Amino acid sequence: MDLTGIRFRLIIIKNVQTVIDLQNTKKIASGAMLAAACTVIMLLGAVLELGMYAAPLLVGLLLIPYGQKYGAKYQLVVFAAVSLLSFMLVPNIEQNLMFTGLFGWYPVLRPALQRLYKVPRLISKLLIFNMTVIAIEALVMLVLVPEAMGSILMIILLVLGNATFLLYDYIIPIMSIRLEKLRQLM
Repeated sequence: MDLTGIRFRLIIIKNVQTVIDLQNTKKIASGAMLAAACTVIMLLGAVLELGMYAAPLLVGLLLIPYGQKYGAKYQLVVFAAVSLLSFMLVPNIEQNLMFTGLFGWYPVLRPALQRLYKVPRLISKLLIFNMTVIAIEALVMLVLVPEAMGSILMIILLVLGNATFLLYDYIIPIMSIRLEKLRQLM
């Protein structure tokens, strides 16, 4: 038995494991940096009072390229990290609930919804949005802030929220295509 061949095989196996570990390390490190940046954006959204939709929407869009590069599983891990960090650090609970309840995980669900026919797809998307927003607003109004808002104003905000959500849904594929072109240039 040749000991040189055994040593050579062990070195090859060790180098393959090192390459695999480096790939996982890159995914984890870039995910941690993205989670930190997204948490800062959520914090800035609360401090600068950009609204309960703007910061979560932007952070949800920032998670898309990471999911395209590393997969939905890693995107959900970063989403969970941003959600936990936001609940610990960001003072605006309603904004955190909007990210955790809708804008953070929706880009992962969107490809499955795109397989539906046009009308059921639109109904499903609006149903998901409206159920989530109504549940979050009910939680906020009943538990956190007992003062009730006027029903006319709530309906107007819900209609504007639906328009914002449809625009968000329209922007997701455009951003995905542009980021893919940018990645090909690099």
